[in-house]
Amino acid sequence: MSEIAKLGYVGIESPTYDKWRTWAPEVLGCMLGPDGDDGAVRVKIDEADYRLSLHPGEQHKLAYVGWEVLSHRDLDAAMARLEKAGAKPEFADIEVAASRGVDKLVRFEDPFGQPYELFCYQESGYRDWNPPRPHAGFVTGDQGLGHVVFAVPDVRKAVDFHLDAMGFQTSDIITLNPPMGEMWFLRANPRHHSVAFVEVPNSLGLHHVYLESKSFDDVGYSYFDVLGGDECPDLLMNLGRHIGDQVISYYLHSPAGFFIEYGWGGLEIDDLERRSPLFINLRKGKRPEMWGHKFRFQPNEAVHPYES
Repeated sequence: MSEIAKLGYVGIESPTYDKWRTWAPEVLGCMLGPDGDDGAVRVKIDEADYRLSLHPGEQHKLAYVGWEVLSHRDLDAAMARLEKAGAKPEFADIEVAASRGVDKLVRFEDPFGQPYELFCYQESGYRDWNPPRPHAGFVTGDQGLGHVVFAVPDVRKAVDFHLDAMGFQTSDIITLNPPMGEMWFLRANPRHHSVAFVEVPNSLGLHHVYLESKSFDDVGYSYFDVLGGDECPDLLMNLGRHIGDQVISYYLHSPAGFFIEYGWGGLEIDDLERRSPLFINLRKGKRPEMWGHKFRFQPNEAVHPYES
């Protein structure tokens, strides 16, 4: 198993970062943490000081993805694995680690040059969960911050790196309609996946971040009462349920270019149990949706916000 325990945080640069001050509380029911040193809007969903950090920038751009290890010894072991794979991890300056609110911070890149970080000992001294509206909270804990999904030009290259250099395990593989190819789902803890990759020609970038509510009512309230249901112009995909991770969710354009998947009911995987027939069925090409999740755009027109 990986020394990496869970997804910790995601940082984005955006010229419209400041819209998150009202958008995240109103649409998602999230709290705001203390601003970053550069004025970044910090989004808080549990006891950690923040999980999403929206930085000022001239364009929508992935700034970093932070993966948490549970101790400095795990950090050393994870670095050794990365070095063996040729990833060249390096310790960040103390000032950078402090700006992230962590004790130790290591930086490296994935095979496509996307910025990754490893960290341990994240600060959680701001406030307990106290949402701006009634909200049951989000599923984090040993599962960390939801998941991230990337569009990549070569899915096997991405997957091999995350299996070999980072120690993830495969949960599911599905084949999508052209021009997209395979989609791989990888896990580091009981959450069905903490990261996934979809192969899209000539594309590279963050597609979406998943937030999982503890209550389906919070998802329904956001979808129908706040956004207006299927008529919301900012939807990428309407309310539906995946077969693979069994999540009921919808996908929404965020003010920072990438998408948010907002959902409930994610599958947890017990690695001591035998792999279920679900995985075998997906490998045979079963459709990915149990119901819903209809695109408001054709997938090849809105596959992700950072075209290369």
